[in-house]
Amino acid sequence: MSRTILMSAVVVLAGCGLSNGERASSRARQPIVSCPASPAPKVFDAALCLCGDYRAVGEGTWVQGGPAGINGTVDVVGQHDFSGDLVAWGGVTGVGDLVVAGNLTTSGRVEGVGNVRVDGDLSAGSGVSNVGHLEVKGTLRTPEAENWVGTATFGAKGAYTPMEGPPCGCGADQALDVAAAIAAAKTQNDNAAIGLELDQSVGEKTLTLGSGSYFFDGIVAVGQHTLTVDGAVALYVNGDFETVGATHIALTPGSTLDLYVDGDVQMVGDSSFGAGATPGAVRLYVAGERKVSLVGAQKVVGSVYAPNADLELVGETTFEGSLFARNVDGVGKLNVSFAAPVVATPESELCQPTEVVPN
Repeated sequence: MSRTILMSAVVVLAGCGLSNGERASSRARQPIVSCPASPAPKVFDAALCLCGDYRAVGEGTWVQGGPAGINGTVDVVGQHDFSGDLVAWGGVTGVGDLVVAGNLTTSGRVEGVGNVRVDGDLSAGSGVSNVGHLEVKGTLRTPEAENWVGTATFGAKGAYTPMEGPPCGCGADQALDVAAAIAAAKTQNDNAAIGLELDQSVGEKTLTLGSGSYFFDGIVAVGQHTLTVDGAVALYVNGDFETVGATHIALTPGSTLDLYVDGDVQMVGDSSFGAGATPGAVRLYVAGERKVSLVGAQKVVGSVYAPNADLELVGETTFEGSLFARNVDGVGKLNVSFAAPVVATPESELCQPTEVVPN
């Protein structure tokens, strides 16, 4: 199994950098080579989607602005707050407090020790049992009587309707084939149009890419590097994406980036990824079975698609976008604020020919 590590001292996929006004006034738009289509709207329709399990111990989890779907089980200790619907196919267990502002649905069982509050309906295919307080403001739907030690209140009781299947599209016919997309880009890219032959970079370097699709046989960067995305850019990396030193990937106002990687991703040092980006405008797609580790205080302004990757979280991690992975194991605090994908279309300014003004 390959290992994917996203790690920096402070920020990975961080939304920092110059203000919009400063960046707009100092740079003219780069030439448009092509306008690559983005698969983001098809895969990022929830704040959190897991093909496996969610296991967390620590301060807790806050998922805001969109639904959460888990094909496996939710096993948590601490405080966990979901502002939308929570669908956990395999069941929900835990110790602590669970708040679901939408509906809580599972084909399994809801059980544990603590307090559970559901503002919508609670539907559990194998019933509910707990020690603590259960509050369902909507309708409690179970095929059997609840087994609750403590207090339980609910707006109404109704019949349970079996779920049609797991909430997240993780099957072979549903998942995005990231490796195939990278393989196709090896022969269909815009590198030649701009004279780009970069596969390894050592030392100081700066590069600006306008709208187009670009292919790399791997990126190994040591030293001071700055990659600026100035348009709708698709970047395909058939190999490792490794940086050591002060490496920064920044976006000009309104720009978008789809980054596909079939290899290890490791960022060590004073690095930032997605500086200046609008939430939802940066997407990272990881191919194959990987392990993604976020250590320390991490702020991810972007979305991550890695359905075969296990995500390990240590410390406080914030995603502004969407998270699609296999399993999540967390120690600390996880915040997910859903941001719908921002993509360019042929009618967008990023895809329209514009006069290039010399700097």
